[in-house]
Amino acid sequence: MGFKNYMEETARKIDEELEKILLDFLNETKEINIKLLPFALGFINACKNGKRIRGVLVRLGNEIAGGKESVEVYRASCAFEIMQTAILAHDDIIDQSETRRGRASLYKSIGANEAITLADIGFFLANTLIDNSRAFNFFNKAMIKTGLGQLLDINDSKSIQTYELKTAWYTFIAPLCVGAILAGADQKKLEILEQFGKILGVTYQIQDDILDGDKQDKQQKVPEYSSEAKKMIPKITDNDKLRKLLEEMVGYLVQRSK
Repeated sequence: MGFKNYMEETARKIDEELEKILLDFLNETKEINIKLLPFALGFINACKNGKRIRGVLVRLGNEIAGGKESVEVYRASCAFEIMQTAILAHDDIIDQSETRRGRASLYKSIGANEAITLADIGFFLANTLIDNSRAFNFFNKAMIKTGLGQLLDINDSKSIQTYELKTAWYTFIAPLCVGAILAGADQKKLEILEQFGKILGVTYQIQDDILDGDKQDKQQKVPEYSSEAKKMIPKITDNDKLRKLLEEMVGYLVQRSK
């Protein structure tokens, strides 16, 4: 199975689990006060149409460490997807972005104060989905680093450190490592995945900058970082199918149009 098919198949399974989780959230909200219903629906709609790359990498990290598909893995995948929606809700207010995922940003559709509050709820909802204490602690560690990266970004820092903190930790390092932790990965495996995820995050963010029109001194960096990432793959797994999947994933990240 190629990475594109792997991603699409996993995304479907994540969406199935996510629908159940968000339905429970909706029902709980209705029971508390019917006036909260439009806001809950607004957040649920904001969770739709994502690529699910973070959730997909939870499954991949789990398989790299010898794990198998389970509800626990997919709930952790959903934690990352809900967390991303919450982060983006805050991000859109900071950047004054009026659209997100092909529709009005959450704050444009329901109001900034409501969007901030729903994003806060989303952070805690995501936390309820990871039962493994080691994985839970790693997840929270990654979110702290992401927030620090956002602070650097707000203050116009476009450094590699900003890319590592803001993009790499919650998009690559944390999903891969949380998935691996759920499979019982040791510290050595996590360190390799962290290093791999850091390189991927920088590559991903540089490619984003290029797609946004910021090409100065950056186009030559993408092949450099992607080559470095591919060199690490033999250290990550000796499984030929997983190695091929990882190689295709690196290619997908640098060849994507958005």
